[in-house]
Amino acid sequence: MSNVDTARSAYEAFGRGDLASLQDDFADDAVWVTSDELPLGGETHGRDEIMGNFAQIPNYWSSFRVDAEEFIDGGDYVVVLGTQRAGNDSGSFESRFAHVMKFSDGKVVRGEFFADSAKAAKLLA
Repeated sequence: MSNVDTARSAYEAFGRGDLASLQDDFADDAVWVTSDELPLGGETHGRDEIMGNFAQIPNYWSSFRVDAEEFIDGGDYVVVLGTQRAGNDSGSFESRFAHVMKFSDGKVVRGEFFADSAKAAKLLA
């Protein structure tokens, strides 16, 4: 399976809420980076902690999804472009995103998620 195939598989598993399958795509010592302006944001270390953070998303959002629209193959890196959508009792937002995933031996070893965190932070304030 190519790194792009693994990235697609990871997004599909996340979209289904299938964290058990998703964790198989991550290295044990993976690092995940999101805006530190958001709950659970900043740099997260380790596959189990990353999956734990993903499992908490419903505590903040009644609806949440990331629609991957393009996967760009950069060898050990895959860049995913898409749209993030979320909502809670305070409203909803939509934001374009770029996600840079680094792979080693077919597993995600680092993910950096770039989006308009101000839109999310406004609804979580």
